[in-house]
Amino acid sequence: MIDRESLKTPNLTFSDEAKAQLSLLHEIDHTLAGKKFRIQISGKGCDGFSYSAGFTEEHHEDILVKTEDFEILVDIFSAFYLEEAFIDYVFDFENGTEGFVISNKKQDSFAGKFWKADPDKIPPQIKNQ
Repeated sequence: MIDRESLKTPNLTFSDEAKAQLSLLHEIDHTLAGKKFRIQISGKGCDGFSYSAGFTEEHHEDILVKTEDFEILVDIFSAFYLEEAFIDYVFDFENGTEGFVISNKKQDSFAGKFWKADPDKIPPQIKNQ
């Protein structure tokens, strides 16, 4: 089990487009009442992690990241690897892509089997469990 107390709160920065989209979604979509925006690691490949974002309810083990505009949820596993991230919202009509894009500032550090070369890149575990 990951030692939540030893984790740093991730530093999350949002583009103006991402802020505007989050505000708009909260304003017009009443199904989001009581839910918060969540950022998480959704997979791992040779090039590093992949990420997802969406609205969910808060879980007791979540880390709540407060920005100047929003409260963002991050699970403890994702928080360990997302020390610093940039969140943008992309409208790419040419390629038919629209959505939030998460860029981890340390993404290059997580390519391949990084934990074999550097045990400090494994989340801290609770001792005596």
